[in-house]
Amino acid sequence: MGPLLASLTTAFAIVLVSAISAAKGLALENEKMLGADGMHRDGVSRASLPSMVNAGISLMAYMTNHFASHLLRQWLRVYVLRSRVALYHLLTFFYALFFASSNPAFVVIPILQSVLFTTYFPSSYTNAMLNTTLQKHGFSLIARQDSNTGYISVLDNERDGFRVMRCDHSLLGGEWTSPRGHASRLREPIYAIFVMLEAVRLVEPTSEISRAQRVQESALVVGLGIGTTPSALVAHGVDTTIVEIDPVVHAFASQYFNLPANHTSIIDDAVAFVERSRREKQYDYIIHDVFTGGAEPIDLFTVEFLHGLKDMLKPEGIIAINYAGDLRLRSASMVVRTVLSVFETCRLFREEGQRGEAAGTDFTNLVLFCRKVAGSFRFRQATREDFLGSQARQHHLPPRYEVDPEYLTKRYGNDIITKRNSRELEKAQYQGALGHWKVMRSVLPDAVWENW
Repeated sequence: MGPLLASLTTAFAIVLVSAISAAKGLALENEKMLGADGMHRDGVSRASLPSMVNAGISLMAYMTNHFASHLLRQWLRVYVLRSRVALYHLLTFFYALFFASSNPAFVVIPILQSVLFTTYFPSSYTNAMLNTTLQKHGFSLIARQDSNTGYISVLDNERDGFRVMRCDHSLLGGEWTSPRGHASRLREPIYAIFVMLEAVRLVEPTSEISRAQRVQESALVVGLGIGTTPSALVAHGVDTTIVEIDPVVHAFASQYFNLPANHTSIIDDAVAFVERSRREKQYDYIIHDVFTGGAEPIDLFTVEFLHGLKDMLKPEGIIAINYAGDLRLRSASMVVRTVLSVFETCRLFREEGQRGEAAGTDFTNLVLFCRKVAGSFRFRQATREDFLGSQARQHHLPPRYEVDPEYLTKRYGNDIITKRNSRELEKAQYQGALGHWKVMRSVLPDAVWENW
């Protein structure tokens, strides 16, 4: 009911004000065009005008609202103004400016209602209202902001002692805030998958020469989340560069999840960054972790983009690509087949053991460890130093559940993802997004998702 009520009291109010203002303007023009005999100067009778005007107003209101929203989202560069609530208020302002109403209540009342009583509007008052609801379920809102990838928020579970970052209807990561009974150099992550990505460091070099060349290791991380993997790489002394498109995600990771400052941050679209930098620098490790909201940024899974990452990988380097989804769906097959078409050698590991056929779905995180040179590779035995004093890393750092690539590649034909056919992946993601939403509903209470 929350989104419905918000729309009724914001977007619907704007459309209503638009229609009323437009109706008044058209009515005045029509009166000017009417003759003494009640006939319009163009030969239309007075009786037929209301239905024509109403139809025209309805169509104009819809088109104006849709077109203006699209233009504002494309042109506005200040991300707070691109939020859904801010766009409603901007449109209200312009409508009030250009279609002045004799009754200001039509404009003022929806704005006051939204600011004072809609918890989706970010203010200290509405934050307090929202926390009153969330605290009944053991959660509290720490921070939130609309940004260029969606609605970003940080939530604490005070009952169980953990913190998460949310982007729309997905979780970007989380960590335990209460002591876990041991000394860890980093906060313990609540999701094992981000620990498994650190296993790029465990891949054994193929020769002593390449081992010696790793005196000062470097890593490129595409997609930040809360920063679990890059924080560990920095702790191991790896020169780490992070590419993150969302400035709010980076700011929240730094402020609320202790992302270390001694890294290179690139706030930019990864496609543009890779295109600019693919010939400039190479890395020992690349982490590709960009899943959010039940779908993947399609441009970051195309053959063209993956070839760019391949160019940025050293000859003995290793890339870890995280894919989250239902492995029984076509979208998973397309992604895996595309990755295997670019990199010479890959090994696939899932987050946990395979579900039985009776489960109906096989939603999990799948990590593809790949190299740009031919030949098999293996992971060395993890040491105490690799674990950083973390119990989660002791249990989940070494990859355990290997997957035969044919489990995914032999399904749904032979298509791979390119710039030209990327819409095929978009179509295939719909079912996976619904499955992801069901999973997310089991992770946090409904009230948390519904109340933002």
